[in-house]
Amino acid sequence: MQHTLLHITDCHLVPQGERLLGADTHSNLQAVLQQACAEVQPDAVVATGDLVHGGTSELYPQLQHILRSFTDAPLLCMPGNHDCGEAMVQAGLPMEPLALGPWTVFALDSHEDDQPAAKVDDVERAALLTCWQSTKSEYGLLATHHPLLPIGSPWLDKDRISAPEDLLNELIDLAGPKFCGAIFGHVHQVVHGHYRRRPLLGTPSTGFQFPPRSQQFAVGERTPGYRWLTLGDNGQINSRVQWLH
Repeated sequence: MQHTLLHITDCHLVPQGERLLGADTHSNLQAVLQQACAEVQPDAVVATGDLVHGGTSELYPQLQHILRSFTDAPLLCMPGNHDCGEAMVQAGLPMEPLALGPWTVFALDSHEDDQPAAKVDDVERAALLTCWQSTKSEYGLLATHHPLLPIGSPWLDKDRISAPEDLLNELIDLAGPKFCGAIFGHVHQVVHGHYRRRPLLGTPSTGFQFPPRSQQFAVGERTPGYRWLTLGDNGQINSRVQWLH
């Protein structure tokens, strides 16, 4: 049996009627979800941060309403550097590990309000390892906002999770084959990396993209995107990125 996970990220919702860097992020998110859910109804949805642009609390219920207009699948939401973690909690966004058959998706909060750089302190790290150690799931997928590897864009790489190899080694040493890979956002582009044979997958934004290997801030021409992941009962991950038509 396989389980289908829809990964969306970097929605950057702004008040309806406004645009961000020329993009109507409300309409783009709706179009992405309409297209994705017409392809297949997901078994679960993971949204990895920068869900709104600026952490405005009234936008989180709007985000949840848009999502629930297209799917009632279980949902895991994570904060990004443009989010306000407390506002997400107050809005009731689901932020706990997500069980999906023999799989669990674990969230590592790498955000700090109003700061672009990743911040993963010892408490977050220890909590993640404890969750992984105590899980009864056969397999696990890690979800973060910030990337776990360099992507070749200095202005983005400076804000990635520091010393990601240390964290990944800890997870692999602790969980062994239970740790099957990771997904992340923040970079507004497709990333396909690996670490010790585990995939590290960056997903494009539902709002707007950054050009690959750009040396300074720039907005690209690619359409909004999303990623499908198929999680197998043998621990295998198959994935594909889709772009808005």
